[in-house]
Amino acid sequence: MKKSLVYVFLLITITWLLLGCNQEIAGEETEEVVEEEHTVETEDDALVDVVNVEDISEGFRVITIGAGSPSTHSKKTWPATLVQYQDNYFLVDCGHGCTHGIAKAGVQPYDIENILFTHHHADHNTDFLSILIAGWASHDPRSELNLIGTEGTQKFYDFALDFYEEDIQYRIDAGFTGPEGIIENVEVTEVEGEEEIELHDVKISTIHVPHSIKTVAYKFEADGESVVITGDMTFNEEFIEFSKDADLVVMDGMLAEVQEDDPNYDMFQKLKSNLQQGHLTLEEVGKTAAEANYKKMILTHLFNGKIDKELTTEIIREQGFEGEVMIAEQLGQYEVK
Repeated sequence: MKKSLVYVFLLITITWLLLGCNQEIAGEETEEVVEEEHTVETEDDALVDVVNVEDISEGFRVITIGAGSPSTHSKKTWPATLVQYQDNYFLVDCGHGCTHGIAKAGVQPYDIENILFTHHHADHNTDFLSILIAGWASHDPRSELNLIGTEGTQKFYDFALDFYEEDIQYRIDAGFTGPEGIIENVEVTEVEGEEEIELHDVKISTIHVPHSIKTVAYKFEADGESVVITGDMTFNEEFIEFSKDADLVVMDGMLAEVQEDDPNYDMFQKLKSNLQQGHLTLEEVGKTAAEANYKKMILTHLFNGKIDKELTTEIIREQGFEGEVMIAEQLGQYEVK
């Protein structure tokens, strides 16, 4: 009997030790996983606090809210570029992820009173519905809204109001906000190219650029500085003259080279010839930038994967461009001066 009790005691002890050891090992593995996940989050957060809404720029500042292209990528959302002039913001395009990206950048959707569309492809406008509501249904709603874009902009706005009519009225009736900035004090301007618009002491010029649908590029000018946003485009001489001597150009970089060791490299090579039908080749980017004499250029609307900056820059330099070449970062901040 005593021997049996001893055996039982030893068996319980050994089992307890084994379980305890396994729990400790599992705990260590869990801590390692958590620490690794936290590191990844920290790396993402490193790009978050790029601008403070109270940090008023003296001239122009550009924030690449979304630097990617239509394919989904964990670190690149769809095209959206925020142009800041003093305490005013001009959002050019608002692809998927834009609304959340603006908030992560330290700006709030209600700070955006000017939204411009280069064209109405889904990767350039799908977050419009989000930012339209988010900038209005807030504790500090915008009081006015300027919408500028190619044909279809009015239709898109009318669709949003019609589809969300009950939603909008519900929030107004609840006393949460008023009609200003979504139903009232909204100005919609459709452009084709060659227009000039004055907003908040900034001159905005447009030019038609060739793409698969009607597309315009924008030039912002104030205090002797200029910022140009190309949107999607293929090569054309008229744009070179339009963007001559620009201080900063946010350029269609769909064909920026992907690193050879990146998993997306083969897909990029497969699609490259097709993409040239609607986007500038790097040779054309370099020719345009060299002839127009840009001071700085940011390549955005990037393919999935890591961009080969060295090769991309080399090809552009071969065309004679001597200005600064930058690859857009998600939530990257760029000063004109």
